[in-house]
Amino acid sequence: MSRESEVVAPTRRRAAAFDSRLSVPLTRQQRLAYAMLVPVLGTIFVIVAYPLGEALYESVTNANGAFVGLTNYGFAVRSSLLYQSLRATGQYAALVLPAEILGGLALAMLVHRMVRSTALQAVIYLLAVVPLVVPPVAVGVIARLMYAPGYGVLNQVLMRLGLLQAEIPWLGDPVLAMLSVASADVWQWTPFVYLVLFAGLQTVPHETVEAAQVDGATSWTQFWHIELPYLRPLFVLILFFRIADVIRAFDGIFILTGGGPGATTQLLSLFLYQTEFKFSQTGVAAALAVLIMLAMTALYSVVTRLLPLERG
Repeated sequence: MSRESEVVAPTRRRAAAFDSRLSVPLTRQQRLAYAMLVPVLGTIFVIVAYPLGEALYESVTNANGAFVGLTNYGFAVRSSLLYQSLRATGQYAALVLPAEILGGLALAMLVHRMVRSTALQAVIYLLAVVPLVVPPVAVGVIARLMYAPGYGVLNQVLMRLGLLQAEIPWLGDPVLAMLSVASADVWQWTPFVYLVLFAGLQTVPHETVEAAQVDGATSWTQFWHIELPYLRPLFVLILFFRIADVIRAFDGIFILTGGGPGATTQLLSLFLYQTEFKFSQTGVAAALAVLIMLAMTALYSVVTRLLPLERG
């Protein structure tokens, strides 16, 4: 047998085996499962496909419906406001992502190692769920009640304690405004990181941990060599979901600062909103939405390729 035949023969055998599996008739349970899934998946497809098709159509047409090709995409990528919003989004992500991941990890490790009572763990779990179910609009309103000039709770408390002589412009200073909107995001989403990582820590085999402790492993060695390998895939998923949330963050920031002062806190979502509803540039807004979607799709493809490597 030639070398080419030795290489091709196994591939042909696998293809034949796959074809034979395809020819096996479906069982009654399988047909029922597919019949139940078709309406659900069909509805989801329509809900997703229609807005996507509408965005694609509007991104290549003008206000009169005439085809303009990639003109709207050109306007979008040449806008200086786009790069200001990208810079603001990057600064926002650089603040919230490390704080949430490190804070959630620290809380998960603390509860996992120090809290032995199942009831107390359940109470902490319920408390961590509370920020996640609060609507972003409510989070923005609460944050505004804390930071707003004149009636902001934080300034009033600090002044009554004698720590301040005058109000701090939390929402008027560019640096403080970004820190203020970031603090609201950190408060809401650090518990999410904690819940995911704490669940991952529960999958670490107790026998392995006990054996390492008997051998004299330090807490850091135990974390780095035993617990971290179980958490690594979760870190990748957390990072992807949080980046997606940062890109679409809108409600709380819109209520808290409206993107100001200036364009300091105008993230991509706010820039997209203003392009459509303030400047009435529907085609450019649609082109921006398509570009953001393509960027997130590319990011998701990278994540799905990384996950098998991390598990291995």
